[in-house]
Amino acid sequence: MAETVRLCLDLNIWCAYLLASAKGRQGSACQTLVQIVRQGSCPIGPVELVISWGMLNRLQQVLEEQCQFRELPETAAAYVSAIRDYAQFSPSLTLGGTGIIPIQDVEDRHVLETALAGRATALVTANFKDFIAQDLQVIMPNRHGIYQSPQHDFHVVHPYLMIQWINDKHIPPIASLS
Repeated sequence: MAETVRLCLDLNIWCAYLLASAKGRQGSACQTLVQIVRQGSCPIGPVELVISWGMLNRLQQVLEEQCQFRELPETAAAYVSAIRDYAQFSPSLTLGGTGIIPIQDVEDRHVLETALAGRATALVTANFKDFIAQDLQVIMPNRHGIYQSPQHDFHVVHPYLMIQWINDKHIPPIASLS
């Protein structure tokens, strides 16, 4: 039986998807990851989206406030609604974190806590440095780390590396890396 891949996509992945699509680009790492989430599958197996209401609300706020997104054909509310619909295919829309992970940025802490609460396989982010915490073991600087907690361990990974793993049909087991 195929392994279910539970992906928590940081907000920068959703924003990069929109910007690349608006510029007519195709096949970027972020576009591919969003497409994988939309389809609910990848070469490894089924895919579930891990996201929270807090992440969805913040994404809508960013899209409505930042000028680079105002000219996009899709409204912020419609885009966020579509993402929410992707999460409805599986029980992976969480209420969010608890505020106890010690990293400075509240938004990044919430994303990390959502990945933890949703038992993500990987938190995918283009801003790896934002997730450096005492519980993150850096495997490859700026590309890959393992977040370890008593509840659940997961990868924190750059989109390029996540795409490479998907194309290779293999996500490294955490036990072999930690």
